[in-house]
Amino acid sequence: MTANAQRCARAVIEYDGTAFAGSQVQPNARTVQGELEKALNRLIGEATRVRLAGRTDAGVHATGQVAAFCYARTPRRGGGLPELRRRLNAALPPDLSVRSLRAARAGFDPRREAHWRVYRYRIGMNGVRHPLDRHRTLEIDEPLDVPAMRTAAARMLGERDFAAMGADAHGRTIRHLAELSVVRHGDLLEIRVTANAFLRRMVRSIVALLMEVGRGRLAPEAVDRVLDVGARALHGRAAPPRGLTLERVIYGSAKKPKTERTTSHVKAARTTQGKPETS
Repeated sequence: MTANAQRCARAVIEYDGTAFAGSQVQPNARTVQGELEKALNRLIGEATRVRLAGRTDAGVHATGQVAAFCYARTPRRGGGLPELRRRLNAALPPDLSVRSLRAARAGFDPRREAHWRVYRYRIGMNGVRHPLDRHRTLEIDEPLDVPAMRTAAARMLGERDFAAMGADAHGRTIRHLAELSVVRHGDLLEIRVTANAFLRRMVRSIVALLMEVGRGRLAPEAVDRVLDVGARALHGRAAPPRGLTLERVIYGSAKKPKTERTTSHVKAARTTQGKPETS
């Protein structure tokens, strides 16, 4: 490798977002990107910048976030990417880990090249408590009307203006929502959301709106007007971050991802790439 040549790598990372101020680096705050860069800088011996597939807010978790970085120096003690992954996980804090690490081409952009992002939101109903899941599940005391929530979810699918569900720094609020499924497992409700990109707080705003339907405070068909009006729904209120997990980022195909059979109204997808993605 010449002095100016760089090696690039792509990682799938997992983190418990409870104690992070979000994924993106920011001054005087503990972040996922900051912890990754600190560990890499120590192991490689040079300033290494990490890029992420999407920005997650404080308290939001991930099992399939994608990170990319390049470096000119060979990591100390060598061993290639498997050894670098092992040493990274030894250097990272307990709430952050690298699930996989492989070579990537120079210039790979994990955000702009992603076709789909998949999130899941967990709600524990009827006052049931599971202490081991308390940081990744929203626990509520009442039941929710799941069929009504499914009816409302089906009305939100497709490519449309989601300004009522979130914000974009550049005012571009058109997104393609390819999947919005509501699945019940006893007292556990899981809402799975797949889109080409997300506005800031979009997933949690969708969940909050569906919960209003589930509580009987909003009719399923009323979501049409909420989206058409464009003003922030529920005065900007969103579901708490602890129930939300970024599960997967999909690359390599512009086709619609396979979705769960619980929502049969998923429409054909037309990808709008290169947009910022936040939760």
